[in-house]
Amino acid sequence: MVKLRIIYNYEKKIWELFHEDLIERIACNHNVYNLIVSANTIAKLIKPAQIVFVPQNLLKEIVINEYIE
Repeated sequence: MVKLRIIYNYEKKIWELFHEDLIERIACNHNVYNLIVSANTIAKLIKPAQIVFVPQNLLKEIVINEYIE
């Protein structure tokens, strides 16, 4: 299962989307909802995939969506 992580970058004040195997970000946006929509589109193309939100204050990831073949 490929994980797409949504993380807030405090330096740039922007939301970023990362693929678990890539170092560079896939997408970024000031609006987290638009980034979730983009992540959903990407996840459907690379099934099986899971979209997770990574809150900075918690140790756990929150699963937003999961696409399985």
